[in-house]
Amino acid sequence: MKTLTDHAGRNDRRLPAVLLLFAVLSLFIGAGTEAFPTAAEDISADCTLSLSGKGGEDKALDSGRLLDADYTTYVSLSGEDRLKISSEKAFASIYIIWNKIPGEWTLSAAGTSHTLGQYGYLHEFVDLRERTGTAVNEATVSIPKDITVCDIYAFTEGSLPDWVQVWQPPCQQADLMLFSTHSDDEQLFFAGILPYYAGEIGAAVQVVYLTNHWDVQNRPHEQINGLWTVGVRNYPIVGPFPDDADTLSREGETPEETLQRTLEIFGEDALIAFQVEMIRRFKPQVIVGHDINGEYQHGAHIANTYSLQKALEPAADPQAYPDSAQYGTWSVPKTYIHLWEENKIVMNWDEPLSRFGGKTAFEVSKEGYACHRSQQWTWFTRWLTGTGDGEADTITKASEITRYSPCEYGLYRTTVGPD
Repeated sequence: MKTLTDHAGRNDRRLPAVLLLFAVLSLFIGAGTEAFPTAAEDISADCTLSLSGKGGEDKALDSGRLLDADYTTYVSLSGEDRLKISSEKAFASIYIIWNKIPGEWTLSAAGTSHTLGQYGYLHEFVDLRERTGTAVNEATVSIPKDITVCDIYAFTEGSLPDWVQVWQPPCQQADLMLFSTHSDDEQLFFAGILPYYAGEIGAAVQVVYLTNHWDVQNRPHEQINGLWTVGVRNYPIVGPFPDDADTLSREGETPEETLQRTLEIFGEDALIAFQVEMIRRFKPQVIVGHDINGEYQHGAHIANTYSLQKALEPAADPQAYPDSAQYGTWSVPKTYIHLWEENKIVMNWDEPLSRFGGKTAFEVSKEGYACHRSQQWTWFTRWLTGTGDGEADTITKASEITRYSPCEYGLYRTTVGPD
């Protein structure tokens, strides 16, 4: 398979090192299997949850909502509350589904205290044995500010279930950076990219979303669940621009007219500054962006790639955009744009992947999109699967999608020569 990262500079030279890394990792995986020959047990239902206030007074707690394994229900906690998790059976880890990113918080267990939340994970796993040296029967979460929590899980020692998300921080330096506009675009118009690059070959993949959905309770959870499903392990960046229905195209508008309206909503310079910062921070070998016409002429898609195009040169200029100067400068070796007509490349997302049990990258992306439960009623579902929600798929290959094909890209810019 010809890949987007081929000939991007360092990647070809790194292949032997990557193979060596996988060999070393397999040794650790084998060692881990011996250390934990059995699966970790989810003992959440057997735990007792209790809440106390700043002065130590007991407070009412609807613990059922925290133990129902449903991210659409949640409990509100006040600043300086203390949430205690207790169990007769010792637990070695906890997994917290925050409803909103909490900021830094404190975990106390086995006579030790630990500051967590530095990376802004919405779904946060804590290895208690690693931090305290032992499994525990009690742990306390101290809340620094008013916050809402969806679910809390506790696990005994052992191999964790696949659905437990043990996130790594955003990349130090990315092999590939994907600029997705909304939560779910990465599974739709970029179907195949994440399962192949992040999951199958283990490249350092950084997903950056232009817009956020913080005003909709379930969509941030769907976003994170979808990324985990397709093999992404480095936590995404979610941009500061709220999803705005006014960025949708209007009847009779040209793409340019839609773009200009969207730039007025978001601010052209703010968009470019964001893109410059992401390029400088993650220093990707390859960037992938949306169609310049926004696939179905969505203004935010158009503005995302417009600002990406505008950001490529100033990202390498030390005099431009000083607010992100702490990251240094960066000239991206290769930038690909969806459906770009020049220097075209057609990806094959219909080959089986060993890391996903023989499923294709396209099939895995469909599983990632299925995590976006609130979006299954939309036309995107029929576009991706050929049928409506709950019906048997009639589109089974990425190559069968001809409109806005997720297989077609073009090399927009290169500093290291053509493909």
